[in-house]
Amino acid sequence: MELTKKERLSFIYQLRILEALYPDDADHYAKNRTALEEGYTYHYDWMVEHLYDELSEEQCREVIDILDMFSEIAWGIEKLDKGDKLREHQMARFPGFDGNNETHLMAYVRYFVVELNRFEILKHDEYPYFNSHCPMLDTYREMLVRWRGLDRQHNLGRKQIAALLGD
Repeated sequence: MELTKKERLSFIYQLRILEALYPDDADHYAKNRTALEEGYTYHYDWMVEHLYDELSEEQCREVIDILDMFSEIAWGIEKLDKGDKLREHQMARFPGFDGNNETHLMAYVRYFVVELNRFEILKHDEYPYFNSHCPMLDTYREMLVRWRGLDRQHNLGRKQIAALLGD
């Protein structure tokens, strides 16, 4: 990351303020401030390593569409007979995204469902992580194509749910 002297000076002043406001974290802020004051460019990226790259509006919309689809699947599954085998299908509950390869998408789902309290029906635990432990985006995209091709996307019946889940 490259910073102008003006940007560095602005960050240095901000870090001095943070050092005073948060004495428990003052050492951390002081180390970052020193790197900026001394011009240790290698360490600039360390200051922002906890920040994700941005998700585009299109990526967010795609995730919300996936959540909407799985919400409809969940509502439909709740209406099935208790002994229906479709209830046990591995995709009957939203698996999430891969924590290693789709981390940003997984984090967005957690933010949208847990922090914004949306799609409550998709929460499996008190604080779900939505980590599928394997890449899922391509699978979800295939499911979205089938979902968008349905005559109706709400109040799904067993046949429609089975088609979405690939049964």
